[in-house]
Amino acid sequence: MNTAGNLPEENNEKSLRRSPVGRHLPTSGGLSGTLEKAEAQGCEALQIFVSNPQGWAEAAPRPDAWEFRSGVRRLGISPVVVHAKYLINLAATDVSQYERSVRTLASEMLAAGALGAEIVVVHSGSHGNDTPENGEERLVRGLSDAREAAELGVEEAREAFGYGDLVPAEAVVENSCGAGTQLLSDLDSLSRVLRRADARCCLDTAHAFVAGHDISQPESAGEFAASVREKLEERVAVIHFNDARNELGSHRDGHARIGEGQVPVETWTEFLGGVRGVPVVMETPYDTPEVDAEQVGLAKKLAGGLRLERGRI
Repeated sequence: MNTAGNLPEENNEKSLRRSPVGRHLPTSGGLSGTLEKAEAQGCEALQIFVSNPQGWAEAAPRPDAWEFRSGVRRLGISPVVVHAKYLINLAATDVSQYERSVRTLASEMLAAGALGAEIVVVHSGSHGNDTPENGEERLVRGLSDAREAAELGVEEAREAFGYGDLVPAEAVVENSCGAGTQLLSDLDSLSRVLRRADARCCLDTAHAFVAGHDISQPESAGEFAASVREKLEERVAVIHFNDARNELGSHRDGHARIGEGQVPVETWTEFLGGVRGVPVVMETPYDTPEVDAEQVGLAKKLAGGLRLERGRI
């Protein structure tokens, strides 16, 4: 992996980070195994699935939930992020698919809350054979309907999951790569939906790049960060920090490890420096434990240095 470039000095006080850094980790070996990986890799933030992302089955209570909840507190990991099912489409034209998507997102918000997670990332969805404007209208309504359904179901969820302090996690919508009829691949439409839905977003850097936002040069990366600040203001809840496997404007999703895709590694400092304070979570391909830990360390350097300035998030 080529990590050459003008990276921040590791112990420079001016380089202290304000953005916690982590990555998506598997839960298939149990949540205790997830915590072990997070600690070994130096994760300060964490993303997981709470259910099979490719199926509609709801998340079930986990016997290791308390260990996970106490473990993330012990390790100081925050935020804990959940990625919702890929099947959810709040912009669907089909009424039954829309209603199922709303119910499922509400269920994911409650299951995430049971694990102490603060955020659930949901894809923006596709408008199908309808207009983008109508798709956005359904998406706005779907986010509101899911929040309402989660609130209505919280008492039942507290009993089912066994946590009287359970609160639904916040649903945030992710920008798309703009393939086919996907919504919200540009900052203007993303800003418009966020304001109308009174919601926040997850900004995926690989999606942004293949959707046509050039972050491959320091100047353009800085300009994109400035546009994010101007158009989205304080509505970016988390950044999915992924290099892009495919070309600028290709509208083809695909994540690469940082420094191995389309974006030269040193240009990331311009982008991340422009969005300081936003949590950073990688969804890059897994490798060996050593390489995965190296990627987390590299992301910390690119975000401002190895040391995190606590109490400023």
